[in-house]
Amino acid sequence: MKKCATAFGVLAISTLGTFAAAAPAAGKLEPDDLPPPQPEAVNNPPAVDTPAVPGFELPAMPPGLHSPRELRVRGKALLGTDIKVAGYVTWAFDCPAQLAAANPAVTRAQVLAAIDNDPAVCPLGRFNLGDAKTTSQDASLSVFDLPRPPSKKDREQLAKDKNPLPVLPKVAVGDYVVVTGSLTTKSSRGDVDPNGLLIFRSLERTAPPSAPPAAQAVAPEPEIAVVTKAPLRPKISDVVRNKSADHQNACVKGVNQRLYDAAIAECQLATKVWAGNHVAWYSLASAHMAKSEWPEAVTAIERAVTLRPDQGMYQLYHGISLYEAAHRAQGRAANESKPGEATAPFNLDTASDALRRAIKLAPDLWRGHYYLSKIYRERGDSKLAAEQLTATIKANPAYRYGYIALIELYRAWDYLDQSVAVTQLGIANVPAPETAELWFELGMIYVSRRAPDQAIDAFGKAIAGKPDDFTSKFQRGQLYFRKGDYANAKRDLDEVMKSTDPGIASVKPVAQQMLTQIASKPH
Repeated sequence: MKKCATAFGVLAISTLGTFAAAAPAAGKLEPDDLPPPQPEAVNNPPAVDTPAVPGFELPAMPPGLHSPRELRVRGKALLGTDIKVAGYVTWAFDCPAQLAAANPAVTRAQVLAAIDNDPAVCPLGRFNLGDAKTTSQDASLSVFDLPRPPSKKDREQLAKDKNPLPVLPKVAVGDYVVVTGSLTTKSSRGDVDPNGLLIFRSLERTAPPSAPPAAQAVAPEPEIAVVTKAPLRPKISDVVRNKSADHQNACVKGVNQRLYDAAIAECQLATKVWAGNHVAWYSLASAHMAKSEWPEAVTAIERAVTLRPDQGMYQLYHGISLYEAAHRAQGRAANESKPGEATAPFNLDTASDALRRAIKLAPDLWRGHYYLSKIYRERGDSKLAAEQLTATIKANPAYRYGYIALIELYRAWDYLDQSVAVTQLGIANVPAPETAELWFELGMIYVSRRAPDQAIDAFGKAIAGKPDDFTSKFQRGQLYFRKGDYANAKRDLDEVMKSTDPGIASVKPVAQQMLTQIASKPH
């Protein structure tokens, strides 16, 4: 067996042996003795104690109403529509308090007067909605663009025209409200949330439900049929087989050396000589996958699957190629669409079926579990996604992306205990140089739990592992600022302001505001 390195890791691809020439027997069938690829699995992975997968049940809402959690985890289908959301206010922006904190030499009366003269000094209002009063900010839905109160000049004009003052929404943390608005991904001031945010239209107060709404049960995935026995193949002469094997072996060598174009040419010759050489079709797909040529990979691996549907690795590559090809096509469609024109999500059922067959045939195919979890997350099937991510971790405890995806999923649902357990498990099993992202995730969980000292420690470990992690520095700087540790806050925030990382551009105004406040403090 030869090992082949591609973009998807080390793959076991068979080379074909040479056989003595024999006359073919036309029309006859024979057993398939081509050695298929070894499953891409971790040998004897250490046992890991993952937390039990919770229910992921959404509350049943009255007709016409949505819950914040539903929109956080399944809101993509409702983007661009007007909806009603019922929940508790978990946080509300207080502009006068923010301005007073940023300008300690100015009295609150002066702050209010400045706002009255020029309301534009305050951004449009915002608040967050959660399913419960204790819902974390991670799991809350942000509501943006509340109207500003009229200025002194506006009030004088309204009085002159004998028009009443507008009725403005007033919210306080703990209020239970129903908000009507448009679900989108971007506010007027540029705030972005790919999971969705609500642009305010109107608000009404109402009594909270007397009892928690009944939960909607999650239906299990039905079983899928698989072929477990290798089908017979048309009898082939050893001359043809050997000639195809020579090209197949050259293809494997090319893939191994990352000479993918040469490998593709050799595999094409191998399949031209003998179209039944399923290992050559698999190797051809591997080379195309390494080049991110997904439609070509789909075409090649479908031939391998047709010839040997009982092989988990063929089903795995079929599912991965279909998934990536669909996403590539969806990206092109989005780029070609007109501004404001929505693009329909691509159907991933065929990819899902192939991946499900792969892991049923070879349960240790950790990449199959991981890709299947991606499809379930895109569908909004969070419980099924969590089950597949848990299986990913068990099959490959060193794969950090399995932990990160599961942590983010649990945080979105406010399952913070499970988030902590998965993070700590990842830190214990992922190679130490790769744990910076896990420490960051742990820091964010502690922020949600309002445990600043533990969060600061976690962000510190993330920065130690990745010194240019300016997102962790921003988070730690905020925490130091809130604790009144201005020297450490200034150190982190100064580095954030000096960074050219485009990923933190949106937080720089907040960092600058804190630095301005620090500068005004007496030394």
